[in-house]
Amino acid sequence: MVAIRAYEEGDRGPVVRLLAGCLPYDRMDDLVFADRILRDPDFDPALNLVAAADGQVMGFVAGASANEQLQCPAGVKLFAVAPEWRQRGIATRLFDKLEGRLRDTGAGHAVAMAAGNNRITQGLDVRYTAALCFLAARGYERTGVTQDMVVDLARTDLETATAEAAAAAAGIRFRRATAADRDWLHEGVARELAYPAPGSHLGRRWAYLATLGLDNPPASVQVAEEAASGAFLGFGATHVARWGVLGPMGVAERARGRRVGAVLLKRCLRDLRADGFEQGEIYSVGPIAFYAKTVQATVSRVLYQFAKRL
Repeated sequence: MVAIRAYEEGDRGPVVRLLAGCLPYDRMDDLVFADRILRDPDFDPALNLVAAADGQVMGFVAGASANEQLQCPAGVKLFAVAPEWRQRGIATRLFDKLEGRLRDTGAGHAVAMAAGNNRITQGLDVRYTAALCFLAARGYERTGVTQDMVVDLARTDLETATAEAAAAAAGIRFRRATAADRDWLHEGVARELAYPAPGSHLGRRWAYLATLGLDNPPASVQVAEEAASGAFLGFGATHVARWGVLGPMGVAERARGRRVGAVLLKRCLRDLRADGFEQGEIYSVGPIAFYAKTVQATVSRVLYQFAKRL
């Protein structure tokens, strides 16, 4: 009989193999699983559920509770059922238990798939047709759409020397952030890049992600600042939203229109190229035209975002 239970340490290998086989449009291996699931600051085994029988794992759903401080809604991060075990009610049972436990935490809504602090994606890739149908059948309604983009790092001009010289003449300096910048970076991102208005608490999530890059060797955050005062003007981070991708990235309102974003973008893409990537993936893009014009980026994935009242 198939049992639904909380994730246990011994499930790691079987769960990773299940996800790797079921999620062809997402990179999944042991390192990604550890980073996106196990090292999430709010990881809770009770919200990461396994469907198993006779020592075999045939289904898994990763859930997350809400975190107001880091602006994370409660909901689903990812789910999968082995092909030979589908159409047997396993996904339904996994979601029934997860949604019940989310209600027990006080959650009134659940999102899919942009839950948790360390996310795989910001939505569900539209090519996962069966998963789209399953979410709709459970009452999840589409709330938005986002997209990833890619850049050919071998063919795209990523030089910034001329632009940086012009910026320096205007009092703007670009550099790689260091561990000593942690407070400066966190405060600058939270203050200058909040939505919908500067000073809103809604900058905290990007601030969290930006500072994650300071823990990589070397730090994977490029920043712009006023040369005279050292005031924060913008940042771009790689390997934080997900390993091997660029994002988030943002420029303070007072520095926009001065090619600060273009320089940060190209510096970050050069970092990805130096790390051995042939394509630069840009995570959950908003201004498609900016990336297309600046580095000839093209849309690579379209992702739907969902939510449900519990």
